[in-house]
Amino acid sequence: MIRSYLCTMLPAVLAFAFSGIYAIVDGFFVGQYIGDSGLAGINIAYPMTALLQAVGTGIGMGGAIHMSITLGRGEEDQRQRFLGTTISMLFFATILLFALLLPLHPHLLRLFGATGAVYDCGLDYIRMIILGTAFQVFSTGLAPVFRNLNRSLFAMCAMMAGFITNIILDAVMIRILGWGMTGAGLATIIGQSVTALLCLIMLVITEWDLPRKLLIPQGWAVGRIITTGLSPFGLTMSPNLVIMLVNLGAVHHGGELAVAAYAVVSYVAVVIQLILQGVGDGSQPTMSLYFGEKRIKDLHFICKLAYGIGLALSVGFALITVFGRTWFPYIFGSSPEATLMTSHVLCIIAVGYPAIALVRVTISYFYSVNLDRFAYVLVYGEPVLIGLLLIGLPMFLHLEGVWIAVPTVQVLMAVLALIFRRLAHKKKSILSN
Repeated sequence: MIRSYLCTMLPAVLAFAFSGIYAIVDGFFVGQYIGDSGLAGINIAYPMTALLQAVGTGIGMGGAIHMSITLGRGEEDQRQRFLGTTISMLFFATILLFALLLPLHPHLLRLFGATGAVYDCGLDYIRMIILGTAFQVFSTGLAPVFRNLNRSLFAMCAMMAGFITNIILDAVMIRILGWGMTGAGLATIIGQSVTALLCLIMLVITEWDLPRKLLIPQGWAVGRIITTGLSPFGLTMSPNLVIMLVNLGAVHHGGELAVAAYAVVSYVAVVIQLILQGVGDGSQPTMSLYFGEKRIKDLHFICKLAYGIGLALSVGFALITVFGRTWFPYIFGSSPEATLMTSHVLCIIAVGYPAIALVRVTISYFYSVNLDRFAYVLVYGEPVLIGLLLIGLPMFLHLEGVWIAVPTVQVLMAVLALIFRRLAHKKKSILSN
């Protein structure tokens, strides 16, 4: 059982790590060859990229969870219906997001606080990302489907192929051709296209017998996918909402220097958050399968194992962050002033890593067993509380209050997650139905 779980979870962790490294690769080359304005531009524009990825992840995870549950129940017809509806929803989401963001992205950049050179850099970058909307949505949406079809290794390899493509093209387009922010965005969407196309090819090969009529969205399946997918959507979007809120606070209380410093901090923090999310989401297929098979004791064992792995990783990452606090700004080519501020903020952010691990695993457990309401509170409560603290704390602590707000809320959400987990454990009737 443990071996099977690790074979599903570990590739998922690596896949999430590669997903986060996409942003780091762009930041590395942009920081080295464009500077603080480029770093700040990507950071401020990133919530729009995150929206594309969050919608894909939400739909993909929502459908994949129900595929695992129905697979555990031996309901192959239902599994195929969820798969067909998931594919259709990804297609329609792509059209809707492209139509929405193409005319609005310049206004959204202004709304997020971008001005001057930061605005120009962010505009050049996000324009290319929006043109590749389909690749963003399908690459993030199909990965969880394959994890729940016992093909976690393939999902990881598809992510790696896109990641390697992105690195090569960043070097060529930014360093050699000098295409700047446009080159960074183009390299990203081409890398995502490699992942998306590999997933689509594998889907055609493995699901060739899927009746074409099942690609017509089933109303009841759409409802269930959305209900379940709201949690992974929010889980993917939440860190980026936090980035947006902190950016606004940093702009107001510290100016462009604070935004540039937080750009490096967010690169480090988001990758670590994604890896910890990978522990939770990598555990989800096994937990959903056991839930479908009514193996409740095994389900709780996997959940406890995920807690242990997540906490061990979070402590390790906190130490790496603290001891590497002067090394990370150097990688991204930060100015001396930004480096000093970044080093300070990294030490503050690292405090919240263990809390992130607890919350991410708990949320994955909740949506694995259809306890969506608990998951909603944990997912959407975090950015709401951070928004409130970002209004209150800077009134007394100024820029320091902006930095302290994030780990403070993360610790509070971890306490709430443990309370909810205790309440859920008492609801044995829910898990036995």
